[in-house]
Amino acid sequence: MKIDLKDIFDFFELRIACHVQSVNYFASLFGYSFPEHDKDKINEPTRTGYAYVFYSNYHKNFCLKPEHLELCKKVQCDHHKHAPHHIEYYESVADIPDIRLYEMISDMASVDFEQRNVIKAQDSMPLQKWFQINMLSLPWTEHQLGIINSAFDTLKKRTDMEKVLAIWEPLLNKI
Repeated sequence: MKIDLKDIFDFFELRIACHVQSVNYFASLFGYSFPEHDKDKINEPTRTGYAYVFYSNYHKNFCLKPEHLELCKKVQCDHHKHAPHHIEYYESVADIPDIRLYEMISDMASVDFEQRNVIKAQDSMPLQKWFQINMLSLPWTEHQLGIINSAFDTLKKRTDMEKVLAIWEPLLNKI
């Protein structure tokens, strides 16, 4: 299936806008806002690296080429190393400042929501379970674990699923 590159980039930019708005919805539950979240993803080669993969997540009949997947892996690694809301940015997770921990949790909550409620990915699992399996064994401080556990409780108690789904609605209208 031949898709115009402009359509892929337009879809990607809308997806990033929905994601950032979703991150900021979750961040607002903690009293924060991160309007600059993922700004690096609009620059090349990061934009192209992510654009094809995100497009394929929503358009299952789109044939993702191996070189697109490889580029995505490369730019994702670079993004994680250079974005302070990712653990790869730090020498140790114990170095993550509180504000970046909240941004990280808000980012993970947005991705979790997208995976489970927008894309409806079959292999997704609730965020807290994913965190326990993949990240709990890292050398977090007691203070950080307190923030993380409190944040998960806040997300469970205060998330308005309809409001978050409304954030993603413009993207769903483009499928």
